[in-house]
Amino acid sequence: MMSVSVMADDTREGRRGAGRPLDMAKRDAILDAAETVFAEEGYAASMDRVAEMAGVSKQTIYKHFAAKDRLFDAMVVRRSERMTEPVTMADPARPVAEVMTNVGQRFLDLMAGGQLNCLLRTLLSAGTGTEMARHFYQTGPAVSLGRIAAYLKRQHDEGRLSVPDPMLAAEHFFGLLNGHVQLRGLLGVLPPMGEDERRARVDAAVRVFLAAYQRGV
Repeated sequence: MMSVSVMADDTREGRRGAGRPLDMAKRDAILDAAETVFAEEGYAASMDRVAEMAGVSKQTIYKHFAAKDRLFDAMVVRRSERMTEPVTMADPARPVAEVMTNVGQRFLDLMAGGQLNCLLRTLLSAGTGTEMARHFYQTGPAVSLGRIAAYLKRQHDEGRLSVPDPMLAAEHFFGLLNGHVQLRGLLGVLPPMGEDERRARVDAAVRVFLAAYQRGV
């Protein structure tokens, strides 16, 4: 069973003790392969298969990640960081609509990719309320939600938006984006979403969200 004592910060890029610097290109290749293998095989994912897909040895994997749970954490953390980068790295002067549109596009790209739904089906098949499911949520989705909420709070404090409950507003935003997309994906009945469809869904979500939370509305 995966230990929940591993902290997400331990999986940040470049985190290592004394010794020769790690090859970040290999690290990214390992994480790319891990996303595919974990999505297909769940937490029983074969490290041999990850190594083969990444084009590295299994020893190289364990040089970057001390154990499978560290690799799993790093994979989840990287997904969260990539999706929320528009709010964590945003220029303070950048219009809110642009920032939220960027987040929305990344979120729907993730949904349309299919790997996340495969992983979620695996987690659900293991039963609800499991240690692994809780850890996945706390390390990934909960962190992403918190980052969006923190961004919305800044916009509230600076007078751009009226967001008395940033966490609820963040959930509202993801709900507008998601609709039944994830449900259809989990059931395996999600038709392919083209770029135009994803863009239209994001534009509509941002428009409704801002209509609800713009200052003075």
